[in-house]
Amino acid sequence: MKAVILAAGKGTRMKELTNELPKPMLKVQGKPILEHILQGILAAGIREIFIVTGFRADVIESYFGDGSKWQARIAYGRQVVQDGTGKAPELAKDFVGQRRHHRDAGSGCHERRIEFL
Repeated sequence: MKAVILAAGKGTRMKELTNELPKPMLKVQGKPILEHILQGILAAGIREIFIVTGFRADVIESYFGDGSKWQARIAYGRQVVQDGTGKAPELAKDFVGQRRHHRDAGSGCHERRIEFL
């Protein structure tokens, strides 16, 4: 099983909170939103993860690295042109292949049921 996390957005509606920090890296209860999402995916037993980054990709990629800190394998794809969430999953097409996968938006920090595509 693999997971794809969409975390490329700038978070323009959050104004000054996201001028320098990508929205998925805003902290909630002391850690980035994206880390909460990652922990939920790991709790579901998924260890192969692809994160689509964009605005300030370097911040996300340097924080999560290769995923070894979480006993996972994390790969990245950069959405250079911010042309919406509909295009972002295309970056993960080779990573996902024909296998079942879970896709998640990296800006929500809430309880969710894992859905597989």
